[in-house]
Amino acid sequence: MRLIYFKLTLLMLLLFSGISTLAQSTLLPEIEPGVPRELAVQRKAVVSEINYEIELRLPADPQQTIAATETVRFHLADAGQSLVLDFRESADKIRSVEVNGEESDYEFASEHLIVPSAELNIGTNRIDIRFIAGESSLNRNPDFLYTLFVPDRARTAFPLFEQPNLKATYDLTLIIPADWDAISNAPLLEAEDLGANKRLRFARSDLISSYLFSFVAGKFQRVTRSVNGREMSMLHRESDEGKVARNVDAVFELHGAALSWLEDYTGIDYPYQKFDFALIPSFQYGGMEHAGAIQYRADSLFLDESPSQTQLLGRASLISHETAHMWFGDLVTMDWFNDVWTKEVFANFMAAKIVNPGFPEINHDLNFLVRHYPSAYAVDRTEGANQIRQPLPNLNQAGTLYGNIIY
Repeated sequence: MRLIYFKLTLLMLLLFSGISTLAQSTLLPEIEPGVPRELAVQRKAVVSEINYEIELRLPADPQQTIAATETVRFHLADAGQSLVLDFRESADKIRSVEVNGEESDYEFASEHLIVPSAELNIGTNRIDIRFIAGESSLNRNPDFLYTLFVPDRARTAFPLFEQPNLKATYDLTLIIPADWDAISNAPLLEAEDLGANKRLRFARSDLISSYLFSFVAGKFQRVTRSVNGREMSMLHRESDEGKVARNVDAVFELHGAALSWLEDYTGIDYPYQKFDFALIPSFQYGGMEHAGAIQYRADSLFLDESPSQTQLLGRASLISHETAHMWFGDLVTMDWFNDVWTKEVFANFMAAKIVNPGFPEINHDLNFLVRHYPSAYAVDRTEGANQIRQPLPNLNQAGTLYGNIIY
């Protein structure tokens, strides 16, 4: 009898413990700037099936503002708390908000748009927002612009749930000058002539994390090739036709070889609808792995005459690294940016394997050692050394985690 009583008591404790844990996970934490870990955990427990439908009017003049509309669709498991979207801009950029067809009595505080629980449904919800897009991560130039949202900067451009484990689909429409071109994560569905402008409507993207959402738009030249049966396009702004001619074949072939190698090695087909890339002058990094729309620094791929073997290997390694991210980082993504090291280590590891057949004269094991170990140990031996997996209480600190050790 005592044993039965004990088992019943234990069962009740476990049940109430589970209820308590669920209640705590859905309880809205105190609002503060950035994306606190507690907020991310709370949203992950209740928000799913997210789609962002975004239209941006991109004027040629970078001094003009970017008018935007957005519809956020999502499923909500618990409507007992206010809903928090992230938008690191001033409150006056928000022009109107409707929730489920009614004007919202929203609040704006600490880089967040806060929707009252009374306006929300358990199940399907829709939020319509008119706003002026933030520009700090749009990299506007006189003839082109490009987004760069890693690690937490999508929220500088438009309201959203900014955390890597809340993947979403995107329906993007761009209104751009008639002589501009553009790429994004998904294929172009249609182009509408508007006279001095044109409207480009892209297909719905695959599920991606917010830091991987991207578009490039401007006066670019487009080159399209079919490599190993896969069509891919490149945007570039290089005016030296000789430099383009010397490099273009190798650039496409290296991407095609990397894609084929990764499909064979992983047993997983390329996971996105299309594969394009853009070469951008003075891009901040060597490359960035936006799903289906990689961005590169132009001079990393378009090499000068008579490049050294080191330069050729460097280009091949960069292309292989960014292509490997389509599987390692994009398809399979860390839950929180404290594990950013996982995607970078895998991309480097795979890149070293991918380039091996193309450079048989190189000792690749030794090269991997020389490329990565000294730079990591140079940090690791100092008092400022950091652990590989670092604490990250707020996503706005994610940029500080990068360094030689995690690569």
